[in-house]
Amino acid sequence: MQKLLLFLAVFIVSINSAVAQKSITGKVIDETGEPLPGVSVFVEGTTIGTVTGVDGNYSLDGVPDEGTLKFSYIGMITQEIAVTNQSNINVTLIPDAIGLEEVVAIGYGTQQRGSITGAISSVTSDDIQELPAVDVGNALQGRASGVVSMASGNQPGDGVTIRVRGRRSLTADNNPLFVVDGIPYEGNINDINPKDIKSMEVLKDASATAIYGSRGANGVILVTTTRGGDMPTTVSYNGYYGVTSPTGTPDMMTGAEYMQLKIDGGRAITDAEQAAFDNGVSTDWVDLVISNGYQQSHQLAVRGGNAKTAFAVSANYFKEQGIIETQDFDRKTFRINLDHKINDFIKVGTSTQLSEQVQNIGTNGYYDALVASPLAEPYDTDGNIVYQPASDPLRWNPLADFVDGAVVNELNRLRVFSNIFAIIDFTSELNYRMNYGIDYQKSRQGRFYGALSSSRQYGAPRARKEHRSNQVMTFENILTFDKEINENHSITATGLFSVQESEYEYSNIEVEGLPYEHQLFHNLGTAETVLGYGSDLREWGIMSFMGRINYSIKDKYLFTVTGRYDGSSRLAENKKWGFFPSAATLWKISNEDFMQNQNLFSDLRIRASYGVTGNTGIDPYQTRGGLTRTTYSFAGASGYGYRPGEIANPDLQWESSATANIGIDFGIGQAIAGSIEVYQTRTTDLLLERKLPITSGFDNVLTNVGETQNRGWEFSLNARIVDRNDFTWSTDLNLFGNKEKIIDLYGDKKDDVGNEWFIDEPLTVWYDYKKIGIWQLGEEDAASEYQVTPGVIKVEDVNNDKMINQEDRQILGTNIPKVTLGLGSRMEYKQFEFSFLLFGVFGQTVYNEFEDNLVTLQGRYNNPAVDYWTPDNPTNDQPMADGSRERPLYSSTRAYQSGDFLKVKNIQIGYNFPKNTLSKIGVKALKIYVNADTPFTFSKVTKDGLDPESYDGVIRAVTPSTKMFSLGVNVDF
Repeated sequence: MQKLLLFLAVFIVSINSAVAQKSITGKVIDETGEPLPGVSVFVEGTTIGTVTGVDGNYSLDGVPDEGTLKFSYIGMITQEIAVTNQSNINVTLIPDAIGLEEVVAIGYGTQQRGSITGAISSVTSDDIQELPAVDVGNALQGRASGVVSMASGNQPGDGVTIRVRGRRSLTADNNPLFVVDGIPYEGNINDINPKDIKSMEVLKDASATAIYGSRGANGVILVTTTRGGDMPTTVSYNGYYGVTSPTGTPDMMTGAEYMQLKIDGGRAITDAEQAAFDNGVSTDWVDLVISNGYQQSHQLAVRGGNAKTAFAVSANYFKEQGIIETQDFDRKTFRINLDHKINDFIKVGTSTQLSEQVQNIGTNGYYDALVASPLAEPYDTDGNIVYQPASDPLRWNPLADFVDGAVVNELNRLRVFSNIFAIIDFTSELNYRMNYGIDYQKSRQGRFYGALSSSRQYGAPRARKEHRSNQVMTFENILTFDKEINENHSITATGLFSVQESEYEYSNIEVEGLPYEHQLFHNLGTAETVLGYGSDLREWGIMSFMGRINYSIKDKYLFTVTGRYDGSSRLAENKKWGFFPSAATLWKISNEDFMQNQNLFSDLRIRASYGVTGNTGIDPYQTRGGLTRTTYSFAGASGYGYRPGEIANPDLQWESSATANIGIDFGIGQAIAGSIEVYQTRTTDLLLERKLPITSGFDNVLTNVGETQNRGWEFSLNARIVDRNDFTWSTDLNLFGNKEKIIDLYGDKKDDVGNEWFIDEPLTVWYDYKKIGIWQLGEEDAASEYQVTPGVIKVEDVNNDKMINQEDRQILGTNIPKVTLGLGSRMEYKQFEFSFLLFGVFGQTVYNEFEDNLVTLQGRYNNPAVDYWTPDNPTNDQPMADGSRERPLYSSTRAYQSGDFLKVKNIQIGYNFPKNTLSKIGVKALKIYVNADTPFTFSKVTKDGLDPESYDGVIRAVTPSTKMFSLGVNVDF
């Protein structure tokens, strides 16, 4: 069969060659006369094509006399020109402000934006390059409608958490699927170098994601990297260096304020503390552990090729030194993208990336500095560290962990991600693509805690080492048929068969009593005691069949039907396979005859879709139960054995999400484009860790039970406000809201208070007592009814039964925002560029750990400088100091605060040197810029020196967030 197909292909090519052909040359420029490199030029209905070089020139051989040349370029209106008797065709492309001609990735193919039936958001390379994005998640922040991307942590290398249109599952995976150059990408997205990215498309509704079946249940993010082309070789350097500093730190009590707190709380004052107070000691521990850090990034890239071979090679080095000196992050990446045409109908290539990361996680010296007594001094008179500087024997000098080799927590990761592909064009209408992807990850995490560290405090040194390896293989076969039936009808059909397999291995060992500390965790066999060891193996696989048909009638009515059949090894034997269909339609109203005489809308489209996706985001083997090691008594002696550790569920099946989406796309002239989306997702058969009575001998069991719902809206607007020869100004706005709620849990419409899951409420809520003030003098009688006194936190008695108990707990909010805002703007005046990006989150409630865990008001630890109650200061802010309690009664009620914030995420000012000047020194382009990353944050907690941005809504006493000011340069040779 294969030989027959190849024979047919050669036959067709030979027939084509018999037709009268010629060579065509020309140049493509923009409105200002500047050459446009990278413009796609091809003969419509054939595989004959090329791209323009840096000078805008192109050359095509074998062009039929009756052919039509098609010129397309991102951001420009596509032009079609009949060849006739011409041998030189020059073209001027006009900007397409509303982007209808832009070609975007849709999953296993591409499509013009104006013909897409699904809900897709895009982030371009221009968006990514104008800010110092550490990873893909940072690049998405504030750029893509429907995507919430917020910090997972503030240490170098921590990254962000990404959710597309909210969460669907209570205990299964809610992470979107990343697909890089066509291959699913598992795990840490920090490995992807943002400078290599050409574009990102976020697939959001079921029509767009169903092509990935079970993998697309939580949205899909397609990452396309930069490739070469038929162009002169270009060598590029992009680099920047920036200084980082905390966005803020809380104002802690001085020595005098801390002494007064101890007095007000009735806590004993030691002789050493009295002496320190008399001598004016007031140590700012936070200032001692926090300093300026830096970021630097250097990338060297080479792109080019000819009509047969295209290449793009890049190497990047990224380094971030944290504001805590023991924390840093190094990343080295190397990428090679190759495309080679063996002949007119066979093309092969690869997209391969190698990356190495070293993350020094260090220690949380920040928390220890926050609670350290300001009446204690870090060094003695000789400048040596005082390891126990305070009267409290359990408080250790946080600077002890900064001594070289005292604490090491190092995570080293190596990754090879490679896609090898081949494309066979059997005819101009039928082609086959084979993808073979290997994703290999290997990591080693070593931890060492010396005898003088805060963790060991004169104890024996302790070390731990963990090894992980993960290998994922993907094999895909894609057949695409694309045909214009006649001038009114066209069809594109895509078929897929794919297999993906994963193998994960893990091992660890922990020891104590190392004979010499400088060996760290590298020679664990010398330890006196082995505290524990273990290993693990997890394997899973997915097999898939997919079919998609796109049908167009008169380029007015477009239809998409998709079906995917997935089989997952993670589910029960008789429940492994699931079918996930979707259908969508698009009506191009602006192409109707009755719209041709109006001048308001240059584009008007209505989309509607409905489909089902599945989720199998659970660990392997959970359908089979598990064993746990235990100890039994044998003849009076202990012996090891095993007992059931997890309950098997042989009926575990797919979690399914059904999504309906309606969208309106519009364009007003060539200056304004926008879209409006409304959607609803209903998720059933949740993969849920259901709690069990403890009398069963088990804590929980994984079942298919429960139902959730997501409803939301999205609004995006792109406007070219000013467009003149010497000045342009464009703005992008995205605004969206999502409301998630639990419909049912166990089939009885009842709440699960133990898990804090409530019917008709979001998946996560804050459930606690509500603080309504402080009991004041004159309220003694009312306070006594609740067995408290003035100065204690007053909480709401919900049922007014004169007692505070579990019945008075209530839902105080959720960590999920109601509205998210992104606003970017870019201005160009002659050679100058100015851009900024705003990012805002509104309608969420955060849990401020500082208020609960640090404002203890009992005098053992230092506190933020707060306004607390005394008989002479009857405030309703904080309760009275009390040295007899670890923290105030109802302490947690103070922690729930508005999490609304607006950040100036980025400001950049750049200068592009004139090309006529650069050409004299052999330089194609040169830009220098200054950048401010997160220079301003506006929120209710910012006044306390805190950053409200955290995906889970918890403001923790760990490494503070940072802002950065940097200087960068981009140069092409």
